[in-house]
Amino acid sequence: MRPAGFTLLELLVVITVLGLVALAAPRLGGPWIEGARNRAAMRELGTALSRARLAAVMTKSPVEVVFDLKSRTWRTMPSGPYGNLPAGPVQVLGIDGADGRRGGDQSAAIRFFADGGSSGGTLVMGNTGGATGETRIAADWLSGRIEVRD
Repeated sequence: MRPAGFTLLELLVVITVLGLVALAAPRLGGPWIEGARNRAAMRELGTALSRARLAAVMTKSPVEVVFDLKSRTWRTMPSGPYGNLPAGPVQVLGIDGADGRRGGDQSAAIRFFADGGSSGGTLVMGNTGGATGETRIAADWLSGRIEVRD
């Protein structure tokens, strides 16, 4: 009768297999991880836009979210949160500021007003990391409502 337990050889095989899986995991999860980072950055930007609208209504003064396409960043003006745009291509559709006042086509802004409305516009960001499609963040000019579509 064989005693219960594992042999040293069986344990070494299991440890070797686990080591190989651990080495392969970053390579296998790379596209998924990059996609998750981009989705998180998009959610953060959508939240920042909603908060900028709320700040404009509460303070009864305009608040802008400025996009610097060259450095791939955004910031809330006059003061507020800031962050990075997701990786991949970014298109600016119908957003103020691409007329040279903020550096030509490299910078743009969505302005929120005290009545809750906005200057409007849409950011279209292509997904990377093996994902297909694009994500759109749109600010309605009349209501200032923010919509994020994957």
